[in-house]
Amino acid sequence: MVQISRAFAFANNEVAFLAWDLSERTLDGCLGFHIVREYLDGERVVEARPLVSYVAFEGQSNPNWLAQNTSVWPVQKFNWRDLTLRRRRDRAELRPDNQTVRYRIRAVGRMRDGLEPVEIIPESHVDKETGNVVPHTYLGDPIPLGYMTPAAYTNAIVVTKDIGPFVSTFTNGILSTQFLLNVLMEDGEVKDGELERHLRTAGDWLREYLAGDVLPVIRDFFGAQEGTFVAALYELEDQELLQVLIDNTDRLSLILSDAGSATADEDDGGKKSTLYDSRNAKARAKLRTLAKKPGSAFKLQNRMFNGTGHIGHNKFVVHLDGSGKPRAVLTGSTNWTYSGVAGQSNNLIVINDDQIAAQFLAYWVRLHDDEQPVPKPLSARNTGAHQSDEIKAANQKHRAVALDGASVEAWFSPNMPGKNAPPSAKAQTPPAPPPDVAQLFSDMRKAKKAIFFLVFMPSRGGINSIVSEAVALAEKDPSLMVTGAISDTQAMWQYEPADTDAGTKSYSPHVYQKGGISVVRATALADRKLIKEMGDFKLAEKLTVGRAIIHDKILVLDPMDPDNCLVAFGSHNLGYRASYSNDENLVIVRGHQALALAYTAHVLDVYDHYRFRAMEVAKRADKTTGPRRDHWSGFLKTNPAWQATASRRLSRYFRS
Repeated sequence: MVQISRAFAFANNEVAFLAWDLSERTLDGCLGFHIVREYLDGERVVEARPLVSYVAFEGQSNPNWLAQNTSVWPVQKFNWRDLTLRRRRDRAELRPDNQTVRYRIRAVGRMRDGLEPVEIIPESHVDKETGNVVPHTYLGDPIPLGYMTPAAYTNAIVVTKDIGPFVSTFTNGILSTQFLLNVLMEDGEVKDGELERHLRTAGDWLREYLAGDVLPVIRDFFGAQEGTFVAALYELEDQELLQVLIDNTDRLSLILSDAGSATADEDDGGKKSTLYDSRNAKARAKLRTLAKKPGSAFKLQNRMFNGTGHIGHNKFVVHLDGSGKPRAVLTGSTNWTYSGVAGQSNNLIVINDDQIAAQFLAYWVRLHDDEQPVPKPLSARNTGAHQSDEIKAANQKHRAVALDGASVEAWFSPNMPGKNAPPSAKAQTPPAPPPDVAQLFSDMRKAKKAIFFLVFMPSRGGINSIVSEAVALAEKDPSLMVTGAISDTQAMWQYEPADTDAGTKSYSPHVYQKGGISVVRATALADRKLIKEMGDFKLAEKLTVGRAIIHDKILVLDPMDPDNCLVAFGSHNLGYRASYSNDENLVIVRGHQALALAYTAHVLDVYDHYRFRAMEVAKRADKTTGPRRDHWSGFLKTNPAWQATASRRLSRYFRS
């Protein structure tokens, strides 16, 4: 008898990832899986909720993209993301955290004699035309389902941001969704700038929803602590977070770098000039005024590289107790901008450890002592700005700390003395990596089964970064699974720049898939012809409110191996350039499986979201006149043939 083999689940504070398989390759008549989230009190089930589902069967339609659940539309995959673990879909609210859950999974097929019927859990909606509450709003005849296998249960998991000494949070800022478009279309149209206005406004329901626990953690980090703070920030544009700093200026020392540039008209002859620090200018002006007040304890240092090719890319805050002892550090990839907290994929973490906080404090002091010339005006190019060889040499040193049964080490950059920029990717002799990247490469070579990553812009074409290293390792060892997502089109593996001499345009593939390698780049369903082909997708998705889409910088190795697992995060873009040119921090945690799995859940949430979109766009890239056979129709199959093409790559790793 065909059964569901081991089912495994893991989660962070936002989303859970489930993986399972069948005891045989296929199950005759199977139309997918009914999945139920069970809330536990000890061993007792106190609530059961079938997971949300939006994709209708062939012959049905979900024109308004309203949710049903897996008792109606099952899952035709061998892994799944529970996106409503924290994020409600009936209203833009977060469910409580620190809940214990498990998942019940059963294969289903068309109801027939001998099968136990699946009890339909109706999802009620208000019909927009009549105002009446209806059992469902999809079009077409229902397909009664019956259970084909006994129930399989995953392990129990706790949905939390508190993982030992770590407070680990992730944003919900994946904007290319039909759900978000439905929310914005409730008044009948998506107005120009409507999304940005939501994201900019403190307290706005959509902003809070997309920011998840990131904003509360930042607020609590300052509000719940006595003592003082030192901070190094790259971008500071968000008004609510600026106010957090203003409210704490009596106990804050801030190093604020420059961010962004704008073009302005000059008075003579209509010439154009570049104004630097455009994104931080307003916040900097407010903070300068406060720093200059007589008797003010607030200290502000401008660290401005305006146009030199260097950036002060850190986003960290160190908390010191009343005696001046460092106690905790807040770091990650999240810039203090409205797009950083609510419009991009980001991570933010608090590490409650004196020794790691002390290392960040020592780095902050080095930054402070490495004082840069201040341009006049502040918006001018700062030609004399350049980090000293002293700070670069000091940043090469690192020390591992034992923490919660794991090993944690912090790296800081720039850390390549005497160099202004990394060597060219076209160099005939491959350049030696900088020390922090060399450490990551060394760790990657020790990966036994799996490498996961999310990156924004490590380098053009992914060369001289963790992307190129991961691909090279998996090409040598096809058993090694590499799964990742890239944000910037120019960073995508196999990117080709435009060649004016040859008359070719730049090329950035949406997908790179070879052997055990699956790398995708952030993609939205924006082409109206493609959307029309896919049936239920009615509106062109908005990919981002800025340049960055995936702004994370995350590497995870072997998360299923408690001894060999590793997770790396911080501001570092995970390529050579960051180590050569930028003020950066990078934290590497070895042997902390709970944290590694929390970050893996985030990686797979982002990867899976964009993989579907990237694959569909890539399939249509050959400019055929109509849908090809391997195009997804936008609907569930009404026969068991879906099993033949469903990937088991991830499910087999996570059930191993």
